[in-house]
Amino acid sequence: VGDERPLILFNKQFQRPADFGFADAGRSKQQIFDRFSYGFAFQEFACRGEDTKLTFEYPYWTAAVICEEEEGNKEVPLSDKQKERPSYEELEKKINNVLPEPLWMRKM
Repeated sequence: VGDERPLILFNKQFQRPADFGFADAGRSKQQIFDRFSYGFAFQEFACRGEDTKLTFEYPYWTAAVICEEEEGNKEVPLSDKQKERPSYEELEKKINNVLPEPLWMRKM
């Protein structure tokens, strides 16, 4: 943020060049995606039914699952800091390792 790093905020649904509505997807890729890089990002989604959070603070991604337990919410880390955004499949494998019982089974 500043003279060298503009701050641009996007709707969380904008993740691909086609989401910007330009008739030419190459135009949005060239004018937005190739021109700017992430400084901070936060994404929430369900992975294997778990409440998964991805956080990016330049230059690293981290991932965690938030488990709703009777004694309160518990954060279960899924990854150490890494340069590449983890794929859905990578997160799913890690969740299977750290939380072998699915959410519905833990709630019984």
